[in-house]
Amino acid sequence: MKVLISFANPKMGAKLFGLTRALFSKSRENLSIVALHVVSVESRSEGFPILEEDEIFQAVREEAAGSEFDFETVGFPSDWVVPGIVEIAKSKQIDLLLLGAARSLFSEDLLGGKVGDVLRQLSDLDIAVLADNGLVAPIEPIIYSPGLDSAPLFPFSTGLSAFIEKPIPVLSGVNQSEFGLNQSNQFKPWIPFSLNAAADQTKNLAILDYGTYKSFHSALLDRKGLSFLILRKGN
Repeated sequence: MKVLISFANPKMGAKLFGLTRALFSKSRENLSIVALHVVSVESRSEGFPILEEDEIFQAVREEAAGSEFDFETVGFPSDWVVPGIVEIAKSKQIDLLLLGAARSLFSEDLLGGKVGDVLRQLSDLDIAVLADNGLVAPIEPIIYSPGLDSAPLFPFSTGLSAFIEKPIPVLSGVNQSEFGLNQSNQFKPWIPFSLNAAADQTKNLAILDYGTYKSFHSALLDRKGLSFLILRKGN
């Protein structure tokens, strides 16, 4: 499994690295992570100062210290942020791209800005987006799965469940047997229009597919202190 994590803010880079390590904790011997920092020369106005390479990757390298898998960093300044991400994703022949995003990107146009451009230009690639809203350890995830279209979330989340050493609860709109799962006590019906009332306020990371996010983003964004890990499967 080769994963490319792309970030502008060094703190986000460390967070994405830790999340990737958790998601693929069951396949460490086959895991390879590429940390990418492509930042526009206009980034100062966006709140991201242009940093030296050592500053950019320091937090990520600290997270990577002692890791059992392959790890490399790629960084360069450019006025062409999206083409830079697309080119590295293709040249490195990755299996998954994990992007970091501020929740301010998640508005009426759903995944807008540079994130949306990357999703469109890499339509054949599996992409996950972390919409960070102050996510901190310990990770307390929950899966929002209204239908069978969300089935790819389960293998995607298996390693995370092993990493936190407990099952991940699921809010589901279908019977769990349709997913081939037997942990009936982990499933609760998901009624989107009463999401806020039904939500477990101890959870800090919602895992969901892109179609679910598009359908229910207004209700989802009402949750305070909840970050989102959104999976978009490639064509």
